[in-house]
Amino acid sequence: MPESTASTTLTSTRRRRATMARRLDGDVGERRPSTMCECGLFARLYTSWTEQNPGRRFFGCRNYKHGRGCGFFKWHDDEMGARAKDVINELLEHVENLNDGNVGLSIIDEGGAAGNIEQDIATIYANMRKNERRLKQSFCALFITWCFCLFLLLR
Repeated sequence: MPESTASTTLTSTRRRRATMARRLDGDVGERRPSTMCECGLFARLYTSWTEQNPGRRFFGCRNYKHGRGCGFFKWHDDEMGARAKDVINELLEHVENLNDGNVGLSIIDEGGAAGNIEQDIATIYANMRKNERRLKQSFCALFITWCFCLFLLLR
């Protein structure tokens, strides 16, 4: 695999995992211990989606995204076994492949919609040509009528 493709794939994978982390983070109804960071704030519970720690939760400073964070970090979950990590990573890869397939299907679906649009455009052009012919015929009839009226007046 070329280096740029590998880099793009890795970036894409990280982006998807970050998106998935936002969707899966925050177990509703679960009681969490109150952990304070060095800023004096309650540390936020995050979920790691790295290959080394997939799905493993940790506490981190709430301000780390704003550049003012204290660097606080503490694991909430115990480390998983190698088999659990492999299974989770394989499932994440399977989800990513399904998402890629859905993107492909939506492109095909849009292509089908584009085919319908082309058909609609062809129908509109046909109607436009028909209306142009009718307009020309109406002008011809009007011209002949004017000529006939002029002939009658001049006679």
